[in-house]
Amino acid sequence: MILVDGHNLLYAARARFAAELVGGHPGTAAREALVEYLVGVFTGAGAEVRIYFDGGAAHAERRSEQVEVVYPGGDGDQRADRAILAALKDRSWGQSPGPVPVVVTRDIKLARRARKRGAAVLDPGKFLADCDAGLIP
Repeated sequence: MILVDGHNLLYAARARFAAELVGGHPGTAAREALVEYLVGVFTGAGAEVRIYFDGGAAHAERRSEQVEVVYPGGDGDQRADRAILAALKDRSWGQSPGPVPVVVTRDIKLARRARKRGAAVLDPGKFLADCDAGLIP
């Protein structure tokens, strides 16, 4: 399971998604570019990827067998962060044998909390480089 802090990744990889940014900020086009990229990377059997974005009404979109986009809804900042942490808690990671979930973020606070819940944390730049090199999935 790979849980991606979507806006955090887009800000960390700003140069890569520059053409899709609006005033330096990720909007619909940047989110879609990231999702389409990950759908292309994660094909066939393998890791499940959830990309979390703040904003919008609460809903989830299954974009492929492996990729789901999650908008947790609600009010305030850090909605995606809270949803990622809730997913880690709800699934009781680390309490049974199996793969360790990975959280892709550069957010120090989210990374610390994810590690406390048994997840590994991967920097967005490293994640994209590994995807480009075919090392993930």
